[in-house]
Amino acid sequence: MRFLHLRLLVSSLIVALASAASAGQKVDIYRADTLVKSQSESERNAAARATLGEVIVRVSGQRSALDHPAVKAVQPKAQNYLFGFSYKSSSEKITVDGKTFPAVGLQLNYEPQAIEQLLRDSQLPLWPAIRPKVLVWLVAKEPTGLRLVPELIDLQAMQQQAQYRGLPLSFPKMDLEDSLSLTADDLWALDIEKIKTASLRYKVDAILIGRYTPYSLGPIPPAVVIDPLAYEKAAEIPIEAVAVSSQTSSLAVSSASVDGVTDAAPAPVIQGPWLGDWLLVHADSDQSFADETPEAKGLFASAIDHAADYFANQYAIMPNDQGPQTIVLRIGNIASFGEFKQAQAYLNELAMVQHMEVVKVNAEGMLVRLTTEGDAKLLMSTLALGRRLAPLQSNTLVDIPVSAVVADQTPVVVEDSDVDAAMMAELDQALANEQIPGVTPEQPPQMPVYGGTTENPLMYVWQK
Repeated sequence: MRFLHLRLLVSSLIVALASAASAGQKVDIYRADTLVKSQSESERNAAARATLGEVIVRVSGQRSALDHPAVKAVQPKAQNYLFGFSYKSSSEKITVDGKTFPAVGLQLNYEPQAIEQLLRDSQLPLWPAIRPKVLVWLVAKEPTGLRLVPELIDLQAMQQQAQYRGLPLSFPKMDLEDSLSLTADDLWALDIEKIKTASLRYKVDAILIGRYTPYSLGPIPPAVVIDPLAYEKAAEIPIEAVAVSSQTSSLAVSSASVDGVTDAAPAPVIQGPWLGDWLLVHADSDQSFADETPEAKGLFASAIDHAADYFANQYAIMPNDQGPQTIVLRIGNIASFGEFKQAQAYLNELAMVQHMEVVKVNAEGMLVRLTTEGDAKLLMSTLALGRRLAPLQSNTLVDIPVSAVVADQTPVVVEDSDVDAAMMAELDQALANEQIPGVTPEQPPQMPVYGGTTENPLMYVWQK
């Protein structure tokens, strides 16, 4: 038994680096903030009718949910889906029927169970509140050359749309460390290895890379794959695809000064339309999409919609006619009663898990049978995002997302106390004394199994 437990602990080192990164981020998907002209009940009810659709889109992950007949039918009585609200002062103004009033901030908190029941009744998906955190790198090509985009004024439209869709974003600090590891040319050329290296410090779940330019400056070039071992071939790479900023920098200098006198005149407003080219790096999948909009901010909102649609398809619980499914897991690296309770609580809190049974607990770990709303692939994707459970098997339905996830390079040390026999005896005694509901003898599941079975469970390791 001691050997088996040690083997699971050692195996966990293989996946520890991949699982030590940021484990998604919990988003308050049932909250809506708006402005009203007064604290009257009629104003509050009107605000609920205006924001219920926003909450439905955020929780379902589907923009088309607003067109569903069942959603349209409940909007006139949206206040029935509230469980609380609060007001706060605001310095903004609100215009109603041509008249301007001092605005009052209103926070509306919707009842999660009521919203989820509405989605189920409507056969709409449910995207749980733990969402992947996305790091955004942006580079713009303008008449003066390439520039990284750190300014809040440029990102406001993106942040607003991300809040609407419930997608947590992170932005580079644009400090000395970033400038040494990544340049505007690197981003424009989509040098993925450099971008991933520069992203390591931010510990995110995915990377969104945006390149955009006015239509008048021509199309955005395709990505150039740069081989770090073959710099001698650089001359074969088209200059306009890799070194655009070097070409345009001279234009910026010559137009900025004449005979050493700097022209301090403000830069002219760049006219659209704008072209945008985006690459979303997540797990072992790269998603690319392009847009053209009259204004640059339209590109940002559209990019967030593309990214949110992709993640909703990855993590949302989709309605199906198969009913609940049964998936069996064996979880190693459980060395104390406290860790047993932590793993039990973690699985019970997953939105897709309807019921959990503890079948067996021994030195090898714990064997659990889950009744889930969703298949094994969705469960494994959800566990990969949470990173409390790391897969042991190499032939899983989904891969460990090491290519897009930034790993913590801190080494993991296995101490003898982790596998001490006395500790295992303490666990056994605690389990014997604690009348844990749900611990059942091993027996074949009664429902069809779409994932692991008691004879061949999915193998995972609990991450401390």
